[in-house]
Amino acid sequence: MKPVTSRRLWLACALCTALAGCVTVGPDFKQPDVTLEEQWFESLPPAAQASPAAEAAWWKAFNDPVLSALEQRAYERNLSIQVAGLNVLKARAQLSISDENLLPQQGGVSVGANHINSSGVGPIPPAHLWTEHAKATASWEIDFWGKYRRQIESDKAALRSSEAAYDNALVSLFGNVANAYIDLRALEQRIAIAQRNLQSQQKSLDLTKARFKRGSASQLDVEQAATLVAETEAQIPPLIKGRAQDRDTLALLLSDTPEAQLLGSSGIPVAPAQIDAGIPADLLRRRPDVREAALNAASQSALIGVDKAKLYPSLSLTGLLGAASGEQQGLGLTSWGTKTIGFFSAGVSMPIFDRGQLKNAVRIQDAVFQEAVLDYQNTVLQAQKDVEDAIANLRTTLDALDATARAADASQRALRLANAQYRAGKVTYDTVLDSSRSLLHDDDSLAQNQGLAALAVVQLYIALGGGWEVAKDQPLVSERIAKEMAQRTDWGRLIDPPKGSPLARTSGGPLETGK
Repeated sequence: MKPVTSRRLWLACALCTALAGCVTVGPDFKQPDVTLEEQWFESLPPAAQASPAAEAAWWKAFNDPVLSALEQRAYERNLSIQVAGLNVLKARAQLSISDENLLPQQGGVSVGANHINSSGVGPIPPAHLWTEHAKATASWEIDFWGKYRRQIESDKAALRSSEAAYDNALVSLFGNVANAYIDLRALEQRIAIAQRNLQSQQKSLDLTKARFKRGSASQLDVEQAATLVAETEAQIPPLIKGRAQDRDTLALLLSDTPEAQLLGSSGIPVAPAQIDAGIPADLLRRRPDVREAALNAASQSALIGVDKAKLYPSLSLTGLLGAASGEQQGLGLTSWGTKTIGFFSAGVSMPIFDRGQLKNAVRIQDAVFQEAVLDYQNTVLQAQKDVEDAIANLRTTLDALDATARAADASQRALRLANAQYRAGKVTYDTVLDSSRSLLHDDDSLAQNQGLAALAVVQLYIALGGGWEVAKDQPLVSERIAKEMAQRTDWGRLIDPPKGSPLARTSGGPLETGK
C-alpha cells in the first residue's frame, strides 16, 4: 500500500469532519404540550401583602431561628443530598466520555525494540539482529449520521436531569425538616397542655376527696374525678413517643445524633397565612421534578437518533504513521537507517443480517420516549393537583384553627363557671367533668390545628417547588468529600467546572436539551 504523509492524512480527516456535520437522523426534541390552568381554582383570602412563593429560603418566614439553623445544617450534612450531588458528577463524566467520541475512537502509540542473538550451529555462523520501531495508529468512525452527536445531546439532557433531581431532593429535604420540626413543637405544646390540665384535674381530685371526707361530696364524685385524671395521664405517653420519633427523624435528616440542637425556641412556629402562589405556568420552571421529567424525555428522544443511525452505512478511517531502524550481522552485515512508514485506509460497513434487530431497537427507544412524554405530562398534572390541594388544605385548616380558638376560649370560661356553680351546690360534679374534658379536648385541638396550619404552609411551599434556589452556585458535594475524591482520582474540573462550561450547573433556567 502506498504510504501517505501526515499532511495528507490530516487533510482527509478534516474533509470527513466537514462531511460529518451534514446529517443528523432522529427526531429533534420539542417540549411536549401540557394542560395548564390559567389561574388556580383554589385561592386564599386576599391580603395587603403576601409572601412570595418563589422566595428561596421560605422557612425564614416562620421567624424561628432554630428552624433556620436546622435547615442550614441539613443542607450541609444530609447524606442523601450528597448522593444526589455525586449523581451529577457521574453525569458530567459520562458527558465527557461522549464528547470524546467525536475524536478518533481507537488508537495508540507503540514503541519497541528487538534484540536477537543466536550462536552458530554447524555451518550456520552466529547471527545478531537489532530492530527499533515507533508507530502511532488511529481509527475513527465518522459521525456522518449523528450517532455520536445524538448521544452527546442525550447525555447533556441527562446531566441537566440529574441537576433537577438534585434540586428536587433539596425541596424534599427542606420540607421534611420543617415538617418534623413543626410536628415536634406541636407535640411539645400538646404535652404541656395535657400536663397542665392533669395538674388542674389532680387538684380537683384532691378537693373532691376533701369534700367527700366532710360529707359534701359523694364517692361517685371521687371516682369520676379519679377517672378523668387517669384518662388524661393515658394521653401523654403517645405524645411523648411521637415527639421522640420526630427528634429521631431530625437526627436522620441532619445526619446527626438524636441530641441535635433543639433549644432556643418555644411554641409552634407561625408562618404567614397569605402566600402568593403565582400562576400554574410557573411550575414548569419552578418545580424541579417537572424539569427533571421534561429533561428525561429530551434525553430519551436523542437516543432514538442514536439507534436509528445504526441502520445507515458507517464510514471508518484508519491511519498509521511509524518509523523503524535496525541492524543485522550474520552471514553478512546488513544495516539500514530510519525508515518511515504510513498508510491510510477507509471502509464502509452496512448492516444487513441484523437490520431487523436494529429496527426493533429503534422502536423500543421510541416507545420509551413516548412513556417519558406521558410521564412529563402526568408530572405537570400532579404538580397542579399538589398546589390546588395545598391551597385548599391551608384555607380550610385556617378556618378550623379560627373555630378551635373560639371553642378553647369558651371552654375555659365554661370550666370556671362550672367550678363556681359546683362549689355553690348549683350543679352536679358531672358538669365539672364535662367542662374539664371539653377544655382538654379544645386546648389539644387548638395546638393540633396550630401545628396543622404551619404544616399546611410547608405543604404549599413544597407543592410550589421552593427551596432549591438556595443551592445556586454552591458545591454539589461537601468540601470533605470533594477532597477525598480528588485524592483518589484525578477529577480535573468535573467537580468544580468553570462558569459558562457545558458541564457547569444551569438548573432553574429554561429547558435545555443541549443539542
